[in-house]
This record gives sequence, structure tokens and C-alpha cells, in this order.
Amino acid sequence: MLELIAPIGAARRPQINAAITEVVKEFSPDVVHIRYDLKPDWSGDPAVYFRVLLSDEASSKPGVVSRKLEKRMEELLDFLWLELFAYYNFRSVSEQAVLQEKSWA
Repeated sequence: MLELIAPIGAARRPQINAAITEVVKEFSPDVVHIRYDLKPDWSGDPAVYFRVLLSDEASSKPGVVSRKLEKRMEELLDFLWLELFAYYNFRSVSEQAVLQEKSWA
């Protein structure tokens, strides 16, 4: 399945990047940035994994920003048409400062 993700991902990256840019603008200052990876999910299906870095204030209100962000991403990106399953992970600026994971930078 991994070989299927590269062509799908290469073709879809500009659309995904444009949606991310728009969502970060719309949700600023709550959303600091969004990173992502294209890789198979647990069942081997093509998937996009979003890593959303939230301001500390936004992360203090669990679910409020995350639900709106996920809904907006689905409005901008038709995941069914993209042939991708979408997964989201959220982290606060403070958490990232402690963990300092490069993939979240």
C-alpha cells in the first residue's frame, strides 16, 4: 500500500498545503501551525496524519478549536475524493516546548 501513497500524496500535496494555509489564517492565533505526513494507517489504507500545534489558550478549551478545525479541513479537502483517511493530533505550545519533537516544529 505504501507505493500507492507516494503518487496520491505527490498529486495532493498542493491542495493539502493550500487548505492548511487557509485554516491557519482563519484560526490564528489559536492554531500556531499544522504539519502532516502521508502514510498508511493501521489497516494499510492511505492516510494523512495532521499534527496541529495550538496556542496554550486554545488548548485550555478541549475540543472547541479541534472540532471546528477538523470540520473546516473537511470542507476544504474532500478526503473521499483524495482517497485519504484523515487523522488529527493536537498539542499545545507548552507541551511542544517540553517534548521538543522535530516533527512538530
